[in-house]
Amino acid sequence: MRIASVLPSATEIVHALGHGEDLVGRSAECDYPLEARRLPVVMRPRTLDPERPSREIDARVRAARARDESLYELDVDLLRSLRPDLLLTQDLCSVCSVTEGEVEDACARAGVRPRVLSLSPRTLAEVWRSVETIGRAIGDVRAGGALADRLRSATPPTHDGPRRRVAVVEWLDPPILAGLWTPEIVEAAGGSPVGPAAGAPGQRTTWESLSHDAIDLLLLSPCSFTVPRTLRELESSELRREVARVAPPWGTYVADEAYFSRPGPRLAHGVRLVRDLLAGEAGSPPMPVATFAAPVEGTSA
Repeated sequence: MRIASVLPSATEIVHALGHGEDLVGRSAECDYPLEARRLPVVMRPRTLDPERPSREIDARVRAARARDESLYELDVDLLRSLRPDLLLTQDLCSVCSVTEGEVEDACARAGVRPRVLSLSPRTLAEVWRSVETIGRAIGDVRAGGALADRLRSATPPTHDGPRRRVAVVEWLDPPILAGLWTPEIVEAAGGSPVGPAAGAPGQRTTWESLSHDAIDLLLLSPCSFTVPRTLRELESSELRREVARVAPPWGTYVADEAYFSRPGPRLAHGVRLVRDLLAGEAGSPPMPVATFAAPVEGTSA
């Protein structure tokens, strides 16, 4: 089977199911695992520069959406030459990728007719079901079911002990509190999520409001940003002072966006990360994380 994926989480799932060799094309954001980066890029962002300040990126995105413009473009000629049998996309967020309708239009122009599978999970349960959905689509039901079961067993709810208030920020400027499956990640780790309810979209707020919100643990995990990219912006702008004002006793950390933003297998690591940080065990997580402000002595014991 020839698979094109324009969704980073779907690319990860295909590899996790043992079918990475079936992938023939990817989006520019499909960067994990490393071998995926060797694939030809069939989808790129139009004008967005990820190194620009967060507020500028946000303004550009909002302006493009107001004009009903896509933030991405598909390479129709490459799509024609790749001739995929299956194309994995989403229809949940026009900021994250092209929509199902854009994919179908590009395929029509390319003269190819792959099966288009659109994944739009909003909760952890739906993310794990999407693993099974991809397994069925690629003809490996057993692998899909086995991986989904492992992920479910790795993320059981934690009920013991006090529930500390945990805020996960998915954008820096303006700050946006993560929604969709992220509140469930926090709850599974034994915390109490600050912000939207599970399944709801992210919630815009202000750093001043967050500084008055009695947050115990703050995680900065901007969508599409690596840890070094986030730290560069914090160090070079007034955001450092704004974030520092929150001063949660359990500390402030910068985490890789794949812990929380990508609806794939690594969300299970997000549960582990939050659980470890609440227990004062930052140690060696499976993905990059950096301390922005250390916990207050004695709070994490």
